[in-house]
Amino acid sequence: MKSTKQFAAVLGSIILGLSLPVMAQSTTQSTTTTTQDSQPSVSQTTTTTTHDSAAPAAMAQDSDTNAPMTKREMKDQRKEQKQDEKSAREDAKAQKEDARSLKHQDKATDAAEKGTSPQ
Repeated sequence: MKSTKQFAAVLGSIILGLSLPVMAQSTTQSTTTTTQDSQPSVSQTTTTTTHDSAAPAAMAQDSDTNAPMTKREMKDQRKEQKQDEKSAREDAKAQKEDARSLKHQDKATDAAEKGTSPQ
């Protein structure tokens, strides 16, 4: 009976020892929050990214196995980056125009309220 309990304890510790690396696999969690005030020119973006302790080791292993990029891949990557930057500029321009129109709309609303309010 005593040997059965010892065997169970040893087997349990072996299983626990083998399962720990599986439980410690890398996980990444990223959260982005964007807040915009009533004033169109004020906006705030907060990005939080967390990695557990096993993530750097996994990333190092992945980078060792990657082959260097070819000239074609680098050219495609630069082209994609330029397209992303262009779309970001267009989005910023659209947001700026929206902010201007909201500002004009607010001014018109304020003027209409001043005109209709009893003095």
